[in-house]
Amino acid sequence: MDRSENTVDSFIAELADQILSEHDGRLQDVTVVFPNRRAGLFFRKALAQQITKPLWMPEVISMEDFVTRLSPLQKIEKLEAIFALFEVYKIHQKREESFDQFFFWGEMILRDFEEIDQYLVNTEQLFTSIKTQKELDEEFYFLDEEDKAIIQKFWATFLPKTTKSQEAFLETWKLLKPIYDDFQAALIARGEAYGGLIYREVARELPSLEVSKKPLYFAGFNALTFAEEKIIKHFVFETNAKVIWDVDRYYFDNEKQEAGFFLREYAKEQTLQRTFPEELPYRLKSPKEFKATGVSLEVGQTKALAEELEKLAHEPGFEPEKTVIVLPMEHMLFPTLHAIPDSIDRINITMGYPLKDTPVFSLLESVLMLQHMRRESIVNGVSFYYKPLVELLEHPLVFAMEEKAIQSLIAEIKKRNLITLYADDLNLEHPIFKHIFHKPDDAFEYLLGLLKQLYDYWKDQEHDLEQEFISRFYEHIAQLKKMMGDRAEELSYDFLIKLFRRLARTLKIPFTGEPLGGLQIMGILETRNLDFENVFVLNMNEDSWPAAPRSGSFIPYNIRKAFDLPVHDHHDAIYAYLFYRLLQRAKRVHFYYNTVSEFNVNGEISRLVQQLEVESDYTLEKRILASPIKTVPPKAITIEKTPAVLDGLERYLEGYQGRKGASPSSFTPSAINTYLDCRLKFYFKYVARLYEPDAVQEEMDPMVFGNILHDTMELLYKQFKERNKTDIVQPQDMFWIKEGVDGAMNQAFVKHYGISKKKEKKFKLEGRSLIAADVLKKFIYKILDYDRAYAPFKILGLEATSRDGYSLSVPISPGGREVAVRIRGIIDRIDLKQGKVRVIDYKTGRDEKNFKSVESLVDRNDKRRAKAAFQVFFYSHLFEKNFSKEPYETIEPGLFNSRDLFSDDFEWKLYDKSHKTNVGEFRRYQPDFETVLVELLIEMYAPEVPFDQTEDTKKCGYCTYKDICGR
Repeated sequence: MDRSENTVDSFIAELADQILSEHDGRLQDVTVVFPNRRAGLFFRKALAQQITKPLWMPEVISMEDFVTRLSPLQKIEKLEAIFALFEVYKIHQKREESFDQFFFWGEMILRDFEEIDQYLVNTEQLFTSIKTQKELDEEFYFLDEEDKAIIQKFWATFLPKTTKSQEAFLETWKLLKPIYDDFQAALIARGEAYGGLIYREVARELPSLEVSKKPLYFAGFNALTFAEEKIIKHFVFETNAKVIWDVDRYYFDNEKQEAGFFLREYAKEQTLQRTFPEELPYRLKSPKEFKATGVSLEVGQTKALAEELEKLAHEPGFEPEKTVIVLPMEHMLFPTLHAIPDSIDRINITMGYPLKDTPVFSLLESVLMLQHMRRESIVNGVSFYYKPLVELLEHPLVFAMEEKAIQSLIAEIKKRNLITLYADDLNLEHPIFKHIFHKPDDAFEYLLGLLKQLYDYWKDQEHDLEQEFISRFYEHIAQLKKMMGDRAEELSYDFLIKLFRRLARTLKIPFTGEPLGGLQIMGILETRNLDFENVFVLNMNEDSWPAAPRSGSFIPYNIRKAFDLPVHDHHDAIYAYLFYRLLQRAKRVHFYYNTVSEFNVNGEISRLVQQLEVESDYTLEKRILASPIKTVPPKAITIEKTPAVLDGLERYLEGYQGRKGASPSSFTPSAINTYLDCRLKFYFKYVARLYEPDAVQEEMDPMVFGNILHDTMELLYKQFKERNKTDIVQPQDMFWIKEGVDGAMNQAFVKHYGISKKKEKKFKLEGRSLIAADVLKKFIYKILDYDRAYAPFKILGLEATSRDGYSLSVPISPGGREVAVRIRGIIDRIDLKQGKVRVIDYKTGRDEKNFKSVESLVDRNDKRRAKAAFQVFFYSHLFEKNFSKEPYETIEPGLFNSRDLFSDDFEWKLYDKSHKTNVGEFRRYQPDFETVLVELLIEMYAPEVPFDQTEDTKKCGYCTYKDICGR
C-alpha cells in the first residue's frame, strides 16, 4: 500500500491513515464509532482514497447506534414516550387533567428524565423532598461543602416559611420521583425505552455484557455525557479500545479556553488519560487568513458571500469539496442557495430544512385554524371567521387553483366588512375547497386527504420543491396518526394546532444528494469531525454562535449544577469547541454578521470571534458593508394648480358634463373641513381621488358608529310616521318608538354592510361590534329621552328626505371667471316646534359646541377649530336657502354629542363665546357665514393658491396619505 501521494490534512484522513497503518489493511474486524453518522461517510471516502487494493471495509457506526445495539430495549419516538408518561402521570396526579393540558409540560419532564439518565444522576437523592436543614444535611451527605452551599442557596427561598406557589413547587417536585420510577418500569416491561433510559441501562449492565475483543475505535468525541463516558471507559479498560481525540494545543493547554474544558477533564481521568497522545498538534498556529464582514441585513450577507464565492471559484485548482458554508440560522438556507454563483455547479446540503418554514406548514396551519373557529347553527348553517379564511384563500398553494373567484370573494369580504362567512356563500368550484370546508370526522384523515389533493395538483404543475414539502408532511402526519391511534378522537383542535406547530418546529426535510461531492452547506453541529480549507460562516452573531441556551426544566439551576447536569457553562464550552475545531485545519475563514438587531438576531459579532482576535496572534481583517445613508428631512410637497389639476376640480361646478368619464360631484362639510385641515390631503382625496383600499374592520370606527346612529334614528322616525300616519311626535309616542330600537339598529347594520335580503336572517353582530352596539343603543335611548321631554314636535326632515341631502350652487369669481360651485349636505334631523326649526347633527365624538366667531370656524391655524359647529352652520345655511320662503320664526343649529349627552346640564345649542350667548337664530350669523364660505371656495379655485401640506404635523398621525408625504 503506497500512501505517499495522499495528503493527510484532515482529522478523518489522519484517522483513516492511522487505522490502515495499525492493521495493515486487515479492516474487516475493526469497528469505528463516531458521534454521528455523517462523519462515517467521509471516513469511508478517506479510506477509499488511501487504499490501493480491494479490502473489506471496517464497520462504521454512530454512538447512538452502537449503544442501542448493546441494549435489548427498543427505542420509541418522543411522542409515544409522552403518551406513556401521561398514563403514569394520571395515576399520581390527584386532579383531573387532559392530555392537551399535560403535553406541553410533559415534554419538559421527558427532557429532564433524558438528561437525568444520560448523566446517571441518583434520582433518589435528586428528588428528595426538602423541609428542614437537618433533612438537607442527612439526605445530601454525599455532596461536598461547595455543592451543599449551592443547594442551600436555592432552598433558602423556600425555607423555613413557604408561600402557596412554593408549596405547589414542592408538591410537583415530590411527584417526579414516583412518576420517574413507574414510567421507567412501564416502558421496560414492554421492552421499550427512550434514549436516555437505554444509555442508563447499558451503563448499568456493562459488567455483565459480553463484548468482543476485536479492534474498536471511538473517534472525534468531545462533550460526553456520564453514560457515554462510562461506556467508553469500559471498552478502553476491557477491550483496549482506542479513543482518537480531535484536539489542538491552542485551547487544550490554556485553562481559560472553554473550548478545551471537557478534553482537559478527560485527560485527568485515570482510564482516559492514556488515550491522549504525548504530543498534541498545534494547528491553530499554522498560517490562516481571517476576515469578518458586517452587513446591515441578513440578505446582504448572502450577497457579500456570493462575491467571495465567485472569486474563489475562478482560482486555479479550486475544489468545491474543500469549501463549506456554515449556517447557524436554518432560515438562511434558501437565501444562501439563491446567492451561490452559477460557476459553482455542485452543492451538497448537509442539514435539514425546518418544516415550519415551508409554505405547506402555513397552509395547514390556516386550515386547522379555520376548522378551530368553525361555527354551526341550525338556522344559518356552517360559518367561518374571516381571518383564517382569507389567509387560506390568499395562500399561493391554493390561490392559483381559482384565482379570479378568490379575488372576487376577498374583494366582497373587504367591501362589505364581512366578519363571518357562511359555507353556502363560498362558491368555489375546485374539489379541494369542498374538502377544506367540510367538517372532518378525523383530523388526521382530513389533513392527509388535503395533502393528497395538493400533491396531485402541483404534480401536474411540475413544481418539484412543493411536491417534496407536501410528501414529507404526508409522511409525518401519517406517522403521527399511527402513533396517536384511538387517542386522536379525544383531542381538541386547539391542541392539534399546538401539537402540529410544535412538531413542525422540530421536524426537518433532509435534502438528498451526493454528500461527499460539491460545496458543502451545513449547520453548526453537522461540522463535527469534518475539516475544510475554505470556511464561510453566516450569522456569526452573539446568540447565533454560540446559540442562546435552551431554557425550560423542572430542575432549578442550582440543583443542576450540584448534580453535574448540563448548565450554561457546558453549553458555551460545546459551541466554543465546535468553533475552534472548525478553524484548526482551515486556511481561509470568512465570518459574516448582522450589524443591526432584527428578527431576533443580535446586532453584535459573536464573542468567539472577538476572543479569537484578542487572544490569538492572527490578524482579523474587518470591514463593514453599508450603503451611505444621509438623513435629510422630507421635502415639502406642493401641488400647483396646473390646467390638469384645475380640470380635476371641474366636476364640482354647476353644469359639469362628466368629462373624462367622471361624474358630477358636490362639496360636503367633510370635504371643506379636510381642505381647512390640509390642502394636500384635500387634493389627494377630492381632486386626485386616491381612495383607501377596502379592509375588514372588526372594531366599529367612529365613522361607522356615526353612520349606524344616523340610520337608526332615521328608521325609527320613518317607521313612526308610516305607522301613525302623522309627523307630529307626542311624549306618549316614545314608548313605542323605543320598542323599535333593536329592529331599527339591526336594519341599519344590514344596510351598512350591504347584506342582501336572502342573507339578512344570517346576519348577527359578533365580537367587539356587540360592545359597540350596546353603547350605541344607550346613546339612542338617551336621545329619545330628550325627545320625549321636548315633545310635541313636528318632523320636518330626516336623512331619508333626500338620499343626496340638500344641495346649493354658490356663485364665485376666481380670477375673473364666473362659475357656481355645488355644495350639499345630508342633515341628520330637522324638526319644528312653535315656529322654531332645529337643525340637528348627531355626533359620537368629543365635538366642540363653542366657537369664538364665524371667521374662527374656517381658521385653519386654530388648533381647536370647532369643526362640528362649522358643519351644523353649513347645514343650517343649506336649509335656509332651500326653504327661505317658509315663514319659520327661528332656525337654531344644534349638536347631540356623546360627550355631553349624559350630563345633567346637557345643552344641544351652539355657544357664541364672543357674545357669551347661545345661538338662538342662525340667520343673524348667516351673512358672515356666507361670506367666509364664498371666500373659501374662491381660494379653492384660485390658480395662484397651491395644494400644500399642513404645518401642524399632529394632524398627520392618522392621515391615510402620511406615507406619501413622508410625515
